Amino acid sequence: MTIQPVEAAVAGFFSRRPELARAVRDAPVAVAFSGGPDSTALLRAMRRCAPRFAWSPVAVHVDHRLDDGSARRARSASRIAARLEVPFQVHVARSLPRGWSLEEWARAERYRLLVAAARSLGAAAVLTAHHRLDQAETVLLRILFGSGAAGLGAMRPVSNRLGPPLLRPLLDLAPGALRDYAAHGGIEPVDDPTNRASGSRRNFVRRCLLPALGAEVPDIDERLVRLARAARRAEPTVRRVLDEALAPRPGEQSCEVEAEALARLPASLWPAALARLHRLAGAAYPPTRNARRELARQLDRRRRGGRSVGCDCGGGWRWEQSRDRLRVLRPRPRENQGIGSLEVGGRE
Repeated sequence: MTIQPVEAAVAGFFSRRPELARAVRDAPVAVAFSGGPDSTALLRAMRRCAPRFAWSPVAVHVDHRLDDGSARRARSASRIAARLEVPFQVHVARSLPRGWSLEEWARAERYRLLVAAARSLGAAAVLTAHHRLDQAETVLLRILFGSGAAGLGAMRPVSNRLGPPLLRPLLDLAPGALRDYAAHGGIEPVDDPTNRASGSRRNFVRRCLLPALGAEVPDIDERLVRLARAARRAEPTVRRVLDEALAPRPGEQSCEVEAEALARLPASLWPAALARLHRLAGAAYPPTRNARRELARQLDRRRRGGRSVGCDCGGGWRWEQSRDRLRVLRPRPRENQGIGSLEVGGRE
């Protein structure tokens, strides 16, 4: 049974980052905890490594109330945390606002509540149990949605976009190692049927697309992970070039540029440029291919003396012109405001 690699991955993650190890020493750390095998493995490893690193893990469960069994799963997760002798909190999501997809809202609300819990605890960091297959799925999703280098870099082991550091110490491990480790000692993880819902983009990649690719290319997950590493190495250069060319001005759920600066870019750079601008605005996905084409058409019409630019670009976001500038923005709903699009990944 594969047990030791999980604790070794957690210990190695912090040992290689002494500044993080010092930051979390003698401090609470918020562990995203669904009660499933992945987050159970992470919580157990954090608990067992606590004497060495002097941290205090707290299990934070987000109840999205997506089905009738969510409260029951929260109680099961609480029992697992109690068995591991880890404090447990449950936080209930707000209702789905208009203009949001269910998948985007669930991610944003999850991270909003994790950050709120971390701040209330005075936690030094938030940890999630994303693993190697989650990373491969994320890369494939970003390819499908036309992401630039930043998007193809997928999930970072350490991210500071949320406020408190977001740490993913298990990204190099296969899910089987986590399942074995979680099951050791007789712990029965929670089964969440929403992870198998057919309408989710990620579940389509997980259950249909990635297995089909794996049948032809057995190491497809490792290839996608290598692509993410290469994209992360290239991303600073791509970002610098695009920012010098466009001088973007990010705002609250918006980002603006000079229309002519965007129009002057070579067509080959448009997907990366628009993905960059959407990311700066806080959008979870870059614009769709059809949206890029429509924006190019309207910019060309504008150069020939046509009307102002204005078009939807997917996920409730729009491109709008104000004088000589273009903005990508999310029009504010009349209610349930204040949920932001945050860096996203896979399951807990």
